[in-house]
Amino acid sequence: MQYKLLVSDFDNTLVPFGEPKPRPAVVKAVKKLQAAGVKFALSTGRAYPCVHREQLGGIRPDYIVTCNGACVTDSKGTVVAEHPLTNEEMYALVDFCEDYNYPLQFNFRDGCYVYCEYEALRNNYAKMGSSGLTCVDGEDQNRHLIDMPHSAFAAVPPEHVADFMAKYGHLNLNWMQVGAKNADGYGFYDIVRGGMDKGVGRILEKLEKSGQLENTLVLFMSDNGGIPTCAPGWTCRWKRRWRRETRPTT
Repeated sequence: MQYKLLVSDFDNTLVPFGEPKPRPAVVKAVKKLQAAGVKFALSTGRAYPCVHREQLGGIRPDYIVTCNGACVTDSKGTVVAEHPLTNEEMYALVDFCEDYNYPLQFNFRDGCYVYCEYEALRNNYAKMGSSGLTCVDGEDQNRHLIDMPHSAFAAVPPEHVADFMAKYGHLNLNWMQVGAKNADGYGFYDIVRGGMDKGVGRILEKLEKSGQLENTLVLFMSDNGGIPTCAPGWTCRWKRRWRRETRPTT
C-alpha cells in the first residue's frame, strides 16, 4: 500500500508533554516521509493561535486541523474548511457560564478570548507545563462581532455538564473532557459542534466515488495525547474500524 497521508495529534504525541518541541528522531522521520511524497497533517484540539511554528521543530505541516476538526488550514495558513459555532450556540454557552461564574473561552483564528472569568483561566494556563497555551481578556464580549469562533473551552464541574445539556441539548454541542479534574473539582472541556459521524460518512463516500475505498485502511481512534503521566486513572482508548463497518450517515 502506498501511504498518502500521515496525521498526528500535537500534545503528548508529536510533542511530549512538558517539552518545547518534537524530538529530533520524530522530526527526521516526518521530513523523510514528506520527501517521499507523503502529506503530513497536524490534528489537534488546540486552537490555531496555540500552534506556533517554533514548537514544531522545523516540521512544516501540509495541513493543520485545529479545534477538534472545526478549522482546517493549508501550509500557508489559508482556511480550506471550517465549521464555526453559531450565534445561538455561543450565546447559550455564555448564558450558562455567566449564571454560575464558570470560566469560558472562545477560540478564534487570531486568539483565544476568555468571555467569562478571565483571571481564573489565565492562572490555570500559567500553571500548565505545555507551551503555547495562552488566552487574552475578552470579557468585553465583542470579538465575535468580527467573525464567529470555531470552538469553546470551559471549566465546569462534571456533574453540571448535564445541567447544560438538559437546557440546551437541542443544540447538539459536544463536551469533550481534557485531562483530569483540578483541585476544586472542575473538569476542563473542549466544546465543539456535533457532526463527527456525518463527517466520517462524507469522507468514506468521497473515497468510494474516487475508487480509492478498497485501497484505504481507515483507523478511527480517540485522542491519545494531552494527558500528563502524573494524572492517574486515565487510559488511552482506541478502536480500529474497517471500512465495511462504517457507513455514510445522513
